[in-house]
Amino acid sequence: MIQVPTYRHDLGRGLYIDAFSLDPELTSDKLSEIVCTTDGKGKLVSKKVSSEIRHMAHLDSLFELTFDYLGLLGDLYQVPECLREYRESIQADWDSKGRFNGPVIIVQGELKNPLRVVQGGHYDFAATKLSDEPGKLLPNKYPQGKTVEDILVANGMSIEERARYFGLAHLMWPSNGKEFLLVRRAKGMGIADDVISTPGSTPDLVLNKPGLKKPGFGVKEYWSYHLAQEMKDEFHLLWGDFWLGGLDLYEDDLMTPFGAINIFTELSIAEIARQAYDDPRVLKEHDILYSMTPETIPTFLERFPVYPAVVKALELVLA
Repeated sequence: MIQVPTYRHDLGRGLYIDAFSLDPELTSDKLSEIVCTTDGKGKLVSKKVSSEIRHMAHLDSLFELTFDYLGLLGDLYQVPECLREYRESIQADWDSKGRFNGPVIIVQGELKNPLRVVQGGHYDFAATKLSDEPGKLLPNKYPQGKTVEDILVANGMSIEERARYFGLAHLMWPSNGKEFLLVRRAKGMGIADDVISTPGSTPDLVLNKPGLKKPGFGVKEYWSYHLAQEMKDEFHLLWGDFWLGGLDLYEDDLMTPFGAINIFTELSIAEIARQAYDDPRVLKEHDILYSMTPETIPTFLERFPVYPAVVKALELVLA
């Protein structure tokens, strides 16, 4: 049997977390160092979470979530004119590095079901990420120290013009809900890189795909395919190994709107870690799994720096 490096961290009052390494180079001693040095940094999480991230709707199932692209089918998102040159430079730079402008679905207007969307690409998001500074890539075009948000405002544009692509946060409940899973996400991820967060995914639906207009195939079938691929790639879970709970929609004023989907499995996190251990595909996404009981979640959020959108989603779960 595969021996996965682990470390148990005592939180006091009978509470603890278990950390599982998915990387053979990340030993139990290194896990211990990472967890111990991170404990106590939870206060670094933004205190503006509640105002920036808002709960918008609850759906009993992901399969209830549909798209409204009537009159928009085939239309493409356009980066604001003041950022077009930046967008072109990102494409040239990232293409040369072997990156790919993967398809994303970009929400237009209020986040509600059905989602009103247009087609976009990941480079569109990269070119409109509010906290980034275009002057670092194009110093002769954009002022130093000015962010994308600064440039939009200076040009009389709303930050709502950014590429608000839709993502999913996976709230995973192994051991039939007796455990909760968080991960350390890999560096370089588009959203929430190198931070404690949930696993997640970016729906890559192509809106002008002919099959979406035909009876018998559409968004519900896409969601089934999407979750099957994500669970297989990241955790080696197949349909039948996991099932879905409810979905909550959240607006994030400074990042991207997202849905938090509850996912349950009978497998323990220890079993999941053994299945995913030393898999190069998995390591591109995350290298540490954190296990805790539901009762431990509030203490973990107080003491560890968890991605703010996840903190907001868990507030609803714990309420």
